[in-house]
Amino acid sequence: MLGSVKERPVPKPAPSNKPVMPAKPRWGQSRRLAFIDLRLQYDGKINRKDIKDFFQISTPQATADLELYSETAKGNLRYDFREKAYVAEPDFVPQYGRSAATNYLDDLSRLANAIVEKDEVFEGFVPPTGVVATPSRAIGAPLVAALVRAIRDRLTLRITYQSMDEPMPTDRVISPHALGFDGLRWHTRAWCHQRKVFRDFAIGRLTIEGEVSADEPAIPANDAGWQTMVDIILVPHPGLTPSQRNVVMRDYEMTEGRRVVPCRKAMLFYTLRHLNLDSPEVLPNAARQHVIVENRSDVDRWVEDDRRPA
Repeated sequence: MLGSVKERPVPKPAPSNKPVMPAKPRWGQSRRLAFIDLRLQYDGKINRKDIKDFFQISTPQATADLELYSETAKGNLRYDFREKAYVAEPDFVPQYGRSAATNYLDDLSRLANAIVEKDEVFEGFVPPTGVVATPSRAIGAPLVAALVRAIRDRLTLRITYQSMDEPMPTDRVISPHALGFDGLRWHTRAWCHQRKVFRDFAIGRLTIEGEVSADEPAIPANDAGWQTMVDIILVPHPGLTPSQRNVVMRDYEMTEGRRVVPCRKAMLFYTLRHLNLDSPEVLPNAARQHVIVENRSDVDRWVEDDRRPA
């Protein structure tokens, strides 16, 4: 039985004078190597059973994966007879981007929000995790699929749309070319054939009535708000103490006291709101507003250029 197979150290390959060029791992094996890397990084150990159970593979295949990882990430792991597992060496160096802290924490967030199941992520031990409660938005998969196909095939759609500036739904004809997320809800970026402008339409507020022939072609390259990238320059709040400034600069990964955040001009309003920086006024309480926008006048002008309701 596979469960009765005892762990043993990965055998070292016999020395050879002939140079060997390692073949690039196939996609499946690359995922398993990334799995080993992440488990060593955050759990500090891994064994064959972890790999076998997660990927539903044989013991020989799990052994081969550990051998390959040991060869390509020299000095990252050793077999511990007491633990009966492979443990990370003190000078372990991650080999895969999947092991980055942001990716790991994103997985914890998605688990806590029940977006994914435990068997869909690589993490072994999952610490108790609390997340800010965010009400889910009701968007049907058929609606999203229809928008994605419309973007891919350059289709024009007749929709009804409930704008927050109108008391009742209105008929619109749009040509969608992109999707956007503002941190709370999803939008489609589209050419509005009635108003002759590119605008954002909240997906949860629209209903697709059908496809129509466009009266004029919608050219995504002409959407200056979407195609134009602008920089939001963040700096520490001037009211912070030197020690507080240092921790804020480290937290935001600032270079020379500044963090440049590239952003689509069409997403500026949402980005500033997400960062709690949508007000042009600098809060006097630095404890509530750790950073400010250094190029505020430029940012406000760019927001005004593109901020017209759909």
